Amino acid sequence: MYYEYGTDKKLHYRKRPDRSVREYIINPYQMAAKEGKYYLICNYDKYNNISNYRIDRIAEIKLLDALAKPFEKLDGAEKQRLNLSKYMGEHIYMFSSKTVRVKFRITKPMISDVIDMFGNDVRFTDETDSFVTVTANANEMSMFQFAKSFAPDVVVLEPKQLRDKIKNDLERSLKKYKI
Repeated sequence: MYYEYGTDKKLHYRKRPDRSVREYIINPYQMAAKEGKYYLICNYDKYNNISNYRIDRIAEIKLLDALAKPFEKLDGAEKQRLNLSKYMGEHIYMFSSKTVRVKFRITKPMISDVIDMFGNDVRFTDETDSFVTVTANANEMSMFQFAKSFAPDVVVLEPKQLRDKIKNDLERSLKKYKI
């Protein structure tokens, strides 16, 4: 079972739409720390993707007598074992979604932040006095959040689909402030 906060500021079991408590059967692979929180990198057995769950929100753990799905057979694993350093650089906010090759433009004072968040596997090009273009592999949802959080100092250039999604979300947000 998994907890989430309610408006009463207390943890409650995550529930299905019919209000029954949702139970999870997961295949655990690695624990990782990110921004002061501990996560379990795993697979929710019902699906074939990689998930990240906050360890402090996992409740009533039971060990099952079953073999875990091999990590390298999961969608997004690229038929490889888990490389924690690479995974953490691609999942800067620990969201679960596909990894994409992303190109984005940043203001130069953000270079240290980009290396801190994405690691040393980034590539810098098209440098000017004020800006530089970054190419990196990143989890799509994490990049979406990163670009919105650091706008206007970060502008996603590619992939176009992600750029359009960010642009549409920022336009919807701007409309809410025009009251």
